[in-house]
Amino acid sequence: MNPLLTLLQINDSVFPIGGFTHSYGLETYIDKRIVKDSATAEAYATSMLRYSFYYNDAAFFWETWKICEKRATKDKLLALDRFITTLKSPSEIRDASKKLAIRFLKVVENLKSVRRCKSYLESIQSGRAHGHYAMAFAMYAHSQHISFEDALSAFYYNSLNGMVTNCAKLVPISQMDGQKILFKLQPLIRELVAKQKELAEDMIGNCCVAQDIRCMQHEKLYTRIYIS
Repeated sequence: MNPLLTLLQINDSVFPIGGFTHSYGLETYIDKRIVKDSATAEAYATSMLRYSFYYNDAAFFWETWKICEKRATKDKLLALDRFITTLKSPSEIRDASKKLAIRFLKVVENLKSVRRCKSYLESIQSGRAHGHYAMAFAMYAHSQHISFEDALSAFYYNSLNGMVTNCAKLVPISQMDGQKILFKLQPLIRELVAKQKELAEDMIGNCCVAQDIRCMQHEKLYTRIYIS
């Protein structure tokens, strides 16, 4: 199989895992008029990538990749799964990570079964693991011989694209403004991917307090479009 085409498929916004149903607290930011136009949408996306995603899901991706590279035991993956679960304070974010992981693993199992991915899915379904999308994506991308830089770049872009798409629906911002944000933040993604391996272990899971609060507030919004 072609690694590039595989990456394009599993990272596509229409890949059927339900990513479009989650805003990860963005809906609260918009409800409170903190994100209210293109400029604030860009500022939000920039901050989320640099100060949250880099220390959390992207770091979890890298930790999973290292385990796959070393062909470590299943226990190492389960330990990482537990560690990540403790770092995701808002219940909606933990649940979102689990739902996306399960759906992703089920879909790729039907495309090309990978023993490590299948084992992780079984562990989630049996309750031995919670389940996290960053881990699932990294495992499958690694198994398909996709380069780390390409896989992580796509993972960052997928997150950014989700933010921009949600802003287009909720703020709203124009499609053109959304495309400008996606294009403008490409250098930021390159920067973060280039230094991901340099992140100190004691900085993994560095908390973005504002996002955690907005995610928790999302549970009690009067009206909600998104699950998280």
